Amino acid sequence: MINKHLSTMLLLVFLPSCGSGSSSSSDSNNTQPIEYQFKLSAQQTNRCGQQVAFNQFELHLQDDNWQLIDKYTADANGQVSFATEQEYINYTIIAKYQQGAEEEGLDITSYHHANTTTSASYVATYDNLLDTSTCECVTQDIELQHRSFSVIDSVSSSFSYESWHSTDSQNTYFTNAEICRLIDDEWPIHSIAIRGLDTNNGAIGVASILNDFGSNTEGLWQSAAIEVADNVPLSSEHAAFNMMQEFANGEHFYVESSEDDTELLVFNTHPYTSESIHYARTSHIFDHLDTIFGQSTFASYHQIKSTMNDEATSVSAETEQPDIDYTNFSELAADGSYDYSAVSGYPLVDISFSYQVSSASITTPINWTMYGPIKGILASSVQLAGFEDTITPDTDIQNTEINIIKSLTTNNYDDYIYYYQGNTDSDFANDLQSFQLELVRNF
Repeated sequence: MINKHLSTMLLLVFLPSCGSGSSSSSDSNNTQPIEYQFKLSAQQTNRCGQQVAFNQFELHLQDDNWQLIDKYTADANGQVSFATEQEYINYTIIAKYQQGAEEEGLDITSYHHANTTTSASYVATYDNLLDTSTCECVTQDIELQHRSFSVIDSVSSSFSYESWHSTDSQNTYFTNAEICRLIDDEWPIHSIAIRGLDTNNGAIGVASILNDFGSNTEGLWQSAAIEVADNVPLSSEHAAFNMMQEFANGEHFYVESSEDDTELLVFNTHPYTSESIHYARTSHIFDHLDTIFGQSTFASYHQIKSTMNDEATSVSAETEQPDIDYTNFSELAADGSYDYSAVSGYPLVDISFSYQVSSASITTPINWTMYGPIKGILASSVQLAGFEDTITPDTDIQNTEINIIKSLTTNNYDDYIYYYQGNTDSDFANDLQSFQLELVRNF
């Protein structure tokens, strides 16, 4: 005879095999995995500011240990797109690199735990592939007229030039200034700033904003420096810093200030003041070692971007030294792991290794940068498929640079990796602190 409690248990056991249980099983079998579409585009910028597609790269999709899952090549428009069931991925871009007269090399960039739902971009450097057919460049001298200076302390410009000299106290001459634009487009906005002392030894600054660079038979542009700088007082205790203004797609009015300065000459009334961003940066060197093996530097940095000048000049790099081994770099372990978690509150680290790979008479420059969490596994601990003969475990590392980064606007790692994937339209870098370790080896 079956016990009452036992019969109840048997009933419960068999219930899932009939009735509503059959429908639940069917629903489970019909559930489809979520698919994410990842997109990345690459471009480089020519000398007149035009972005052009770059497709001389491939992308490796990798697992959490940087093992290869799949490879993708860019299309003619410099784009890579693929579907994945992973919301977060590791991936590495291996791009051809060439700058100036250097041999062709590789620029390798790895990202840990990147969100596939946001698009990414890559900015390439390959000078020999740049198409300049859409550019118009003019090289002429510039003669700048201004109020009288007894001493010129500094000169800054938003364009390149060969040299400058004072022809007299009210005229400064710039040789071989080069300005470029897209053919038939408007000329870009450029600036010249001069700071120094007037005839009464008072601090003065003047600037000119230029926007017309058509060539002429004299080979000379002339301009008057009608913008006047304000003497802005600095706080009684402030760090040495450098600062510039960002507006009209350019960088203007660069200036350096020492910790002993009591005031700063700032251009606050020019036509682009309302859209100008003041960008200040300072540093603190903890130590610099120079040995027979190389040079190592341990420093901290702080940058502020603000519409307010006084807010930007409040930059102050960290002066309390964290517990980091900057002599032996022991946080980088031989097994490919790393650990900088002793620096609390800094969610992301970017680690770069530079190599010079020589074969026959050719030296190939290679740089490998990884963006990842404060503790993890180096992307370079795993050899890249297809590049095993280029970078091996025995390849000498020439330079090592480690940046441990904290944004004062967010502590969310997703925001960090989002920014370094090329999405620079956020306020992530408006208040940014970092520790930097750099090792340059002697060979």
